[in-house]
Amino acid sequence: MKQKKSLSSANVKRFALLGVGLIGLGGSVSSMAGYQVHSPGAMMTLGKTTNPSTILSFTGNPAGGELLLSKGESVRMGYFSSLGIDVETGDVDNFIDEIDELQDALDNDNLTLTEANAIKDKFNAILPVMGEDAKVTVGMGLHVPLMPFAIRSDLLGGVLSFDLQAAGLFDISFLDAEVTVDTVNADLATDSSLYVKGGSILTGSIGYSREVWEPTLFDMESKLYAGFQTNVYAVSLNKQVLGLENILEGDEVGDAVRDEFDENTVDTTQVGLDFGLLWALPNGQLGVTFSNINEPEFDYGDIGINCSGVSDQVRQSNCLLAQTFSGEIALKETAVMNAQTTIEGALYTREKTWLLAGAADLNSTFDLVGRESQYVSASASYFSNSYVIPSLRIGMSQNLVGSELTIVGVGTTLFGMVNLDLSASLDQIEVDGTKVPRQVGFNIGIEEKF
Repeated sequence: MKQKKSLSSANVKRFALLGVGLIGLGGSVSSMAGYQVHSPGAMMTLGKTTNPSTILSFTGNPAGGELLLSKGESVRMGYFSSLGIDVETGDVDNFIDEIDELQDALDNDNLTLTEANAIKDKFNAILPVMGEDAKVTVGMGLHVPLMPFAIRSDLLGGVLSFDLQAAGLFDISFLDAEVTVDTVNADLATDSSLYVKGGSILTGSIGYSREVWEPTLFDMESKLYAGFQTNVYAVSLNKQVLGLENILEGDEVGDAVRDEFDENTVDTTQVGLDFGLLWALPNGQLGVTFSNINEPEFDYGDIGINCSGVSDQVRQSNCLLAQTFSGEIALKETAVMNAQTTIEGALYTREKTWLLAGAADLNSTFDLVGRESQYVSASASYFSNSYVIPSLRIGMSQNLVGSELTIVGVGTTLFGMVNLDLSASLDQIEVDGTKVPRQVGFNIGIEEKF
């Protein structure tokens, strides 16, 4: 009897949950100032703009502190300002179903040589497409209670801001290899594998902003604000190659993944620097943010190295498979938080009840698992400044590179304090005959009323 070593949809789901769990053991859609796996709170909808309705704008342009503390206000804070998750998939329809079909073939002890060759031909046409596009990425973010926190300092003549947030990022992609047939037993085999990258990021930030110029233009008063932010990143990164034929029914894969995680996770602490300018007019504003100017770097654990010294059979096999795919993946890798320049602008009523805003990244960056992004976004929001009447917002963003997804976000603020935001891509894939968005996100938070 042939040993069952195939990958079913249940295995994929179990493995994805395991990966999410490993993120927790270790410690956006788009990144804003500093580095963020998940756009927090209302920023999921509003994009990379400074909006006075949410203290989470501190995570964007560091010059915005003076705008976010209203006249006469000395302290502003989040209560439990942000908890959220988003999931993004590659552009492949029903790839789980295709893997299920391959499972049935791999588990079938009664195939004829003709049937086995037909299956081989079919999947050798399908697997390269999956190798190109089959992918799932999960990002999670959490701000520590009371954060962000801002206080006006008369001594320093500006606003000090503090933030502490934790995030996890988990990415699984497909490495394709041809299916072969044992002509004696009509057994199918493949070196196709899952490539898993993930980590945890704990970020502590201290910022300072102040007014630096107050010009009068066209009989309009205006103010120019400047700010900087220092981010301390504690990052744990791990990656693994897992052969499909090594993902077994039972606990073997879980033990092997956990052992590899324990022995191959690298912890790195680095500092990132952000700087921003914000020019405020009676009915509008313009700003620019330079994030991670010094481009901090973080190491992954090596894979495919010294495989002969690995005693566990499953781990050794995965180690050798990593060597097999060394032309497609990096066995040694350093992730870089690329510097990025973002411009923003907004038009609003004098009391900032209605606000139209937009932002654009001027260069592309790569996140810690290698996804490329460069976003442009636009949003419209109504802030009721009431505990009874809900505030509303809607936004749209487009990734100009990488996934090239177009994402729509909607959100509301209830009771003047509770933020609920949802996002979904216009791009869809088919799953079990149903069209679903390639990206979905959710965020909830409670913060002090503006």
